[in-house]
This record gives sequence, C-alpha cells and structure tokens, in this order.
Amino acid sequence: MWTLALACAFFLCIHLMISGTSMKEQIIAKIGGVAYYILFSLFSIGGLVWMCIAFGIALGDPMNVVLWKSGPFLRIAGLFGNFFAFLLVIGGLTTPSPTNLLALHKLPDKSIYGIVRVSRHPVLAGIGVWALTHIVCNGNLAAWIFFSSMLALCALGANNIDRKRLALMGDVYESIKRRTSIIPFVSIIEGRTAFAPEELGVARMLMAVSLYSAVTVLHELLFTGRAI
Repeated sequence: MWTLALACAFFLCIHLMISGTSMKEQIIAKIGGVAYYILFSLFSIGGLVWMCIAFGIALGDPMNVVLWKSGPFLRIAGLFGNFFAFLLVIGGLTTPSPTNLLALHKLPDKSIYGIVRVSRHPVLAGIGVWALTHIVCNGNLAAWIFFSSMLALCALGANNIDRKRLALMGDVYESIKRRTSIIPFVSIIEGRTAFAPEELGVARMLMAVSLYSAVTVLHELLFTGRAI
C-alpha cells in the first residue's frame, strides 16, 4: 500500500511541482525544450506504469481495507458515468479548444464550441469523471488512493492551465473563462452559455459509443476485473 502511495505522490509531483511551476522554464533553460519534453514524457509514462503495477499489488494487500460496498444501483450509475467520461474525452480530443496545445499558437475560430460548452477542459473533466466513478464504485483503500490521485491531478491541472492561459492571453481568455466552466454543465446551468447538442457531432458520439462498448466488454481481459 505504501508503494502505491509513493507512486501516486511521484506522479502528482512531476506534473504539479515541475510542469505546473516556474521550475519547468528553469529546466528548459538548462537542458533545452526537446530534452525536457523527452525526459518529462519518460518520467510521466514511467510514473503511470508504476502506479498501475502498485495498484494491482495493493489490491491484495492486507492493508487494503474495504471502506464501503457498492450495490447494483451504484454499479449501474457507474456505467453511465463512465460512458459520459468517454464522451467528454473523445469530444475533447477531436474538437478545437482554447485549452489544448494548438491554442498556444492560434485560438480556434470558434473558441466556445461543441464539447467546450459542457466543459472548458473536456479531456481532464472526462478523466475526472472516470476517476470519481471508480472511487464511488470501488470502495477500498487502494482504489481511493489511486483514483483520488487521478482526480486531484485533473482538478489541479485544469486550474494550472487556466492560470497559464490567462497570463498568456489576458482578457481574451478571461472572456472564455466567464462563459465556460471546468465542472461539466455548470456554465450551462448558470446560463453563461447555451447547450448545442448539434455541435457535438454524430461521428464523435459514435466513436465514443464504440470505444466505450469495446472497453466495457473487454474490461476484465484488459484490467483483470469486471467493468464497475
């Protein structure tokens, strides 16, 4: 269990204490941008692999106490939650967004469009929903540590991106922030933007449905455990 906690702490630190601070610029100034991104990618992949291996081991650890048991209702709700997570991630990866890397060079023609109306950070929001769903439906200590770390990374990462974009784009990004939200649907519920389902795209939705169905069916084979 302690190995899992250490792996999660390492993964969070390299993203929030290095990538999310001025330390990143200091390292780039010393070793160059290409070397930094190669090393950061290697550390990130290594940290994630370490987390996954440690999580698998921690599931059989005597310290892995059961905090709560999820009944049929929670498991059914978890399936819907995971489906929504897939919609957010696939939509976010395939829709021009003011928060993705391409926006550092040029904002999309329509800065608030499609899935961005639901969340200004759709990919991080989707991973966050996935993590929260797994926390609720897997009420043991190992799952709580693993998925809470992912949820924290998404929440802190989204705020970190907002801070950087605001410093870079000023009032332009401030206007985008006022009309959108990090948490899905909050800006729509508050009336700061309108929901436009036709902008989501049929192809994106079909892709999300297909990938979700494949992962759900193959979940036990891929991750040695049933889906939720």
